[in-house]
Amino acid sequence: MRKLRADPTTHTAGYLLPEDAYRALEQARDRLDLLARLAAPRAVQEDAPEAESPLRLTVLAQCFEELADQLDRGLRAARWSNPLP
Repeated sequence: MRKLRADPTTHTAGYLLPEDAYRALEQARDRLDLLARLAAPRAVQEDAPEAESPLRLTVLAQCFEELADQLDRGLRAARWSNPLP
């Protein structure tokens, strides 16, 4: 099957995201994945209501604050691009 190549003179409307902002969003995604894996129970007893988390709440809160900041910076860096007809 032949690959279709985009015509470089054809532009569509959409959001433009600088590379550094894209990398920040990737890092935020990876951190969220790590936190989800850390928080996931590994045994039935770890899912019990009385089970304690291996993560201190202050550390978890700090991670979420940093992630929120990364996501905010990434979203603010996005710019709408509406090419001329």
